Amino acid sequence: MKIFGSIHLFVLIWIGVAVLWSLRLAYRRRGAAADDSIRLILTIAGWVLILAGILGTAIQGFIFAGPLSWIVILAIIMMAVGRYRGAENRTLLWCLAAAAERGIPLEQAARAYSMERSDELGIRAARLASLLEGGTPLSLALADARVRLPLDALVAVRVGIETGDLGQALSTVGKHDDDADTLLRSIFEKVFYLGVVANVLLIILTFIMLKIVPVYAKMFEEFELDLPAMTQLLVYLADRFINYWFFLFPLIMWLPMFLVVGMLHYIGWLPRNLPLINWFALRLDGGLVLRCLALSVKQQRPLTEMIWLLARLYPKSSVRKRLLRAGHDLNNGQHWCTALRQAKLIRSSDLAILTAAERSGNLEWALEEMADSSIRRLAYRLRLALNVLFPAVLFVFGLFIAFVVISLFMPLVSLIQGLS
Repeated sequence: MKIFGSIHLFVLIWIGVAVLWSLRLAYRRRGAAADDSIRLILTIAGWVLILAGILGTAIQGFIFAGPLSWIVILAIIMMAVGRYRGAENRTLLWCLAAAAERGIPLEQAARAYSMERSDELGIRAARLASLLEGGTPLSLALADARVRLPLDALVAVRVGIETGDLGQALSTVGKHDDDADTLLRSIFEKVFYLGVVANVLLIILTFIMLKIVPVYAKMFEEFELDLPAMTQLLVYLADRFINYWFFLFPLIMWLPMFLVVGMLHYIGWLPRNLPLINWFALRLDGGLVLRCLALSVKQQRPLTEMIWLLARLYPKSSVRKRLLRAGHDLNNGQHWCTALRQAKLIRSSDLAILTAAERSGNLEWALEEMADSSIRRLAYRLRLALNVLFPAVLFVFGLFIAFVVISLFMPLVSLIQGLS
């Protein structure tokens, strides 16, 4: 007798929905409070019931696919929750920016926002309002309230607080690049897919070489037949792999790393300071720096001051080091464009355009345009590389699979011919 059948799992889902709906009705007029522990416990219980029912149903449906399907389902759920929370956090941030532009205290805006929401974000907004009322700076209050922001919004908040113009900083710096973000997510999804395929192929091939091929060899030995040349080549390659596996150890270690990195980016938890990711996203960081410089020109502030401010406040340590190097070059008398070029935050073509724009008085427009075009060029090149490399890698995988399948099928044909 199955204790948790499909009906029981659907009952769990409906109970969770009923709990959340009841809370919404009960707190519709009262709003959220930062210290309402009963409501928080009931909200968590409702979502746990819903997720337990969904996961249980999914596990029953994909039970024959093994644990890998559970990992994929969990990643999809976490990705959906992460994207929803990211969009809601950005909405809260824009609400605070609108309040700052109109001279409304941020704590009052956060409190009003929390009164309009009866969900988890309402509780976080109430916590944020309490921290702001206690004198905590906005950037620290957002972190303490666990309001996770994307990189562009985080840079805009820190710069806006220092310059005293949060609304303008968000409108100039905190632009969400949907095209670049979608492309990066697509790349990591394909990396995750290739990592899954490579790991599955490695597991299947290991099983075949340990269980299937020895049976073939024993059968052909009993009938005094020779294994086909293709099968012998497969056995030879497998033996070489077993004897010299340490030469391929870096490649073997990369496979699970691809899985982890792809999944972390897919669900939005990828750390910002990974070495390879830093190199990959340097063009995006350069675009954010140019947007901050455009904000500095708009506010009629010295560019040197903004570069030193970013060297102190930028979230990624690798970019802070580049900005520090550029700041020291500025102090030594170099032009700011040359300093940024030597720090590899802009390209040579950007250097020429920005220098000409500064002489003609169109620097603000040029900085914003170069920031957007830099991200567009990165997206174009990544898309081109993805369209070329991904089919090529799939073709190589297909050739390898065809080689293994034919190598395992040929002994059956040879055995039938030898016995006939």
